Amino acid sequence: MRPLPVALALTAIAAGAVASASGGKGKVVRIAAEPSREVFVPAGPFWMGIAEDDIDAVVTQCEQFFEPNEHVPIIQGGRPTPFCGGYREELSNMSPRKVTLGAYAIDRNEVSVTDYRKCITAGMCSLDPLIAGDERYIRDEWPLVNVSWFEAQEYCRWRGGRLPTEAEWERAARGAEASDALDFGDRARAAELVWPWCEEMLRDAKDTTKRCVERTEDFNHGQPRNETMRSVDRSQNILLLLGDPDNVDGYELIAPPGMYPWGQGPFGTRDQAGNVSEWTADARGVTDLTIGYTNLPGCSEHEEEVLCINPVREGNDRDTRVVRGGSWRQPAFLSRSNLRDPYGVIYDPRRRFAHVGFRCARSL
Repeated sequence: MRPLPVALALTAIAAGAVASASGGKGKVVRIAAEPSREVFVPAGPFWMGIAEDDIDAVVTQCEQFFEPNEHVPIIQGGRPTPFCGGYREELSNMSPRKVTLGAYAIDRNEVSVTDYRKCITAGMCSLDPLIAGDERYIRDEWPLVNVSWFEAQEYCRWRGGRLPTEAEWERAARGAEASDALDFGDRARAAELVWPWCEEMLRDAKDTTKRCVERTEDFNHGQPRNETMRSVDRSQNILLLLGDPDNVDGYELIAPPGMYPWGQGPFGTRDQAGNVSEWTADARGVTDLTIGYTNLPGCSEHEEEVLCINPVREGNDRDTRVVRGGSWRQPAFLSRSNLRDPYGVIYDPRRRFAHVGFRCARSL
């Protein structure tokens, strides 16, 4: 069922308020305030990363949903690697770790085309994202796509912020503060927080029967590429694996930001699962010394545990960047809160993609 537009929802609320105020004859209308642009994430720790058992499940889905491994190799660490094999290697170097972050604010919704136009009008942002990519995906009410990593950073700086680090992005999506009812010391339990809506479901740490599951109608995602088209097209272009649109969630293509409020994260963010994938500040490690979280700045080992404080891999202007969150043209499982996008090798910060947008953050 197509999600109810926010404007209609507010109209319904207002109508109900009038009726309840004076039997339908009064003129007093009580309308809920518009949600703030940003949400606040307090300083504190959380579990970041993916458990070993989950890696096997994710790679199995990868092998089911994408082109057979032998057809599209990728370059991982300077050597050709099967697509899903390369993804396994990256995830295997993203083991769970305790990460402590300072307080920060992060956008509730993905940056829209209308938002970005304001920066252009102010003379602080480039017009290129609106004219250099596929125009079919540029609508005022949609999240901005066709935007390079550099242009996204430029917009966030104009707003007085920056792109979120990969750790900030994941904490906003997963929650799991040490002070929560969820036992921070229970790594296995924390590993359940793989969707933005999981924290509330798992808050009662005494109930170990609850499991947080993928809710495919609660976020905007795609499906694997049509099998017939995959069999016909045998080029080596990795973009051909992205997938096809899927309308079971209410939108076949991109949805306006915030249309799935029931899928919001523990701090109030929306669309961190699906809609458009999102640039983060971090460079993506690609060598044996930097793959995944290997030698991630800000992290160190302590008594067989990895502890991190405000981790981020800065990189240089040519390093590919970490993209998170899944999108409207990728299978639902890739929208999990603790997964990187498997197409990481293509995310050159100068390139544009019809499925990649962004949101901003700022330190507090």
